[in-house]
Amino acid sequence: MRSVSRFEADLLRILHALLGRSPIEGAWPLIAARRERPTCLSRGAVELVQDTLAKGCVWRLASQGGWLADRYLRGDRVVSGRLWERTAPEELGLHFSRDTLGFLIWLTADHPADRPVRWNAGERDLTIGDRLLLFYAYEAMRNSPAEEAKVRELPQFARNALARLAFPDDFLGLPELDFSPWMTGPDACILEAFQPYLAARWVALDRQKFAIPEPRRMIVLGHAQESTLTAFLDAIDRADRPDLARFLLAAVSTLLREVRDPRAWISALEFEGLRLADRAEAYRAALTLLRAFGRLQEWERRARGVGYFDEGYAASQLWKTLWEAHDGERLCGQSDQIVRAVDPLGPGSLSGAAREA
Repeated sequence: MRSVSRFEADLLRILHALLGRSPIEGAWPLIAARRERPTCLSRGAVELVQDTLAKGCVWRLASQGGWLADRYLRGDRVVSGRLWERTAPEELGLHFSRDTLGFLIWLTADHPADRPVRWNAGERDLTIGDRLLLFYAYEAMRNSPAEEAKVRELPQFARNALARLAFPDDFLGLPELDFSPWMTGPDACILEAFQPYLAARWVALDRQKFAIPEPRRMIVLGHAQESTLTAFLDAIDRADRPDLARFLLAAVSTLLREVRDPRAWISALEFEGLRLADRAEAYRAALTLLRAFGRLQEWERRARGVGYFDEGYAASQLWKTLWEAHDGERLCGQSDQIVRAVDPLGPGSLSGAAREA
């Protein structure tokens, strides 16, 4: 039995909440309170933090998608199994630096709204474990009272690739992020585990559009999606890791299975007094995800031309398998049909028909 101080006990309760082991609502009073910082944490408290991080992060990754037996690329070959079966344990290790402790101490001692922030880790100094914990922290706090504390302004969250990929609508107007570091090593393994989670997030993003009345809000959301997708798919192209984009196949499949009426994406928009050019931009923004699906089709067509002895053969074969498993041609046809129907300048479009009427 380890003995810890009151400050250390509160820090551990906050950490448990960030990792989903207890409700974040119960931890918010602890996060919002201000306390005097200790000069250091006790050895026992540090060991408890290490144990909680090791078990909590592994549990979250396993439950999010790591437990699924699936096929992914490892170099020039395809491997099958659960995440820990596809990759040697020594290659899956999550390392946490002192910046994680610094973050937890700051969150326990200060209010997130306090400025200046007394924790300022550089992106290059953060380990993959640090960045994963920061994502879980952001996910837990983004819809809590911490949102009013402007946690989204913290550069460590704004530069977090997982946060940007899962919540592009939270980081509007920011420069594109380079996703290249997430295409290899343990970073890519984390993206593999996140595939079901990301699919659900992008479905939720498009479902929001069904109830958006303001064209400007639709445009901003669509631009955020497009900027994120462009940077992410560019990184995939450079690394030849199309298997890391399978969540987009799943997301589009779910949306088109649920909603077949093109009006669903634009039915709530109110255009009174809006210029035609702005209307067109709102329509395109509403269908950002469906328009991006064409790029996935380009990968499939390119994969058909890769021969057995060509470089990238394993990646091309795996992508063709994924495309067929999701009936990609049908999805692409449906997406094109909806895009053409909603395109305000296209023949036979819904908006064009409305103008003629």
